[in-house]
Amino acid sequence: MGEVKKTVLFIVEGPSDKTALEKIFKKIYRRSKNIVFKFTNGDISSDPDVDTKNVEDKIYDVIDRFTKDQKLQKSDIYQVVQIFDMDGAFIPGSAIFAGETYRFVYQDDGIYCKDIEKVKERNKKKSEIISFLLSITDIKGIPYEMYFLSCNLDHALYNERNLDADKKQDYADAFYERFIGKEEKFIDFLKTDVVNGTPDSLPGSWSYIKEDLHSVERHTNLHVYFIQHPRPDDLL
Repeated sequence: MGEVKKTVLFIVEGPSDKTALEKIFKKIYRRSKNIVFKFTNGDISSDPDVDTKNVEDKIYDVIDRFTKDQKLQKSDIYQVVQIFDMDGAFIPGSAIFAGETYRFVYQDDGIYCKDIEKVKERNKKKSEIISFLLSITDIKGIPYEMYFLSCNLDHALYNERNLDADKKQDYADAFYERFIGKEEKFIDFLKTDVVNGTPDSLPGSWSYIKEDLHSVERHTNLHVYFIQHPRPDDLL
């Protein structure tokens, strides 16, 4: 019998995130890992019912539902990887401006919204939760790693910072189709188009994204996952 593949559970925000990324990761790691993407139906770090006291439980709820659905044991999960949109969470308050609508609009120089205090409150909450999660290495004993897309997935992957919700699925489908049969090119794409100066280590990349206006700019540290977890040489 062949070696049992390690199950790695990726947690993302929504179904279009899963569409854009899951099959690419599955193909790249098809010989060594069982990659599964699940989504939280929104940004867990901005959820009004989530704080630093219960965020681990909220993440474990996703894991628990998955293991029960698949009739797995907790010990069957090799690793949990969560990918966060940055959404300008770490920009200074001076880069939050009065906008024309109550929607958060992300631009090169910051965030625009009619309700400036709402943005500041969201950023405080989101940055506190992310910083807390960065201080832990497991969720109830399961190894846990965090990665980011900035300013959000749409910006990082499609260069569309303020994409309308009704277009997200179409963009995700087109993005995945772009890499069918050449999934290894996704790693090159991250390095050439999206990394944009982000350091090649998890601690360094997270320090970088917290600085200045980086969390509203186009960046990612997702390339670091492939450094941390190299593929078999004969993968593709």
